Amino acid sequence: MNTTNVSHKMTYLKTAITACFFLAFSAFLVAQSTPSRLLASNDLSPKGIVESEWSFFYDAENEIYYIDFETISLNLTKVKVVAKDGKEVISDNVADLPVNTIYELDCSSLAKGNYTVELHSYTEILKKEVNLK
Repeated sequence: MNTTNVSHKMTYLKTAITACFFLAFSAFLVAQSTPSRLLASNDLSPKGIVESEWSFFYDAENEIYYIDFETISLNLTKVKVVAKDGKEVISDNVADLPVNTIYELDCSSLAKGNYTVELHSYTEILKKEVNLK
């Protein structure tokens, strides 16, 4: 066997092994940089904003939700409440409010039941399921 052929085959083999190692390492880095909570099917919040981390309080006596905009790392433009059937029951433009606002969402006019509170930004929609009793 010719030593030149063996040398060329070894060069190709080294190149192929290096490429495979690089691809495997890149895939590992991508997997490590994607938090698993962003991929959960029940996570209704984009950009890693977990709904349990919002300051979202309910005053049952007055039927008002208090939403602290400062705990949400997006510039909000609209607050909506959507009924279970998909019908929008409350909509309020909030783009002109300061980012440190504590917003009062008055739900006293709504019937008892399940709703989705949607916080719209320019690019995202955060959602939180609520049950009015």
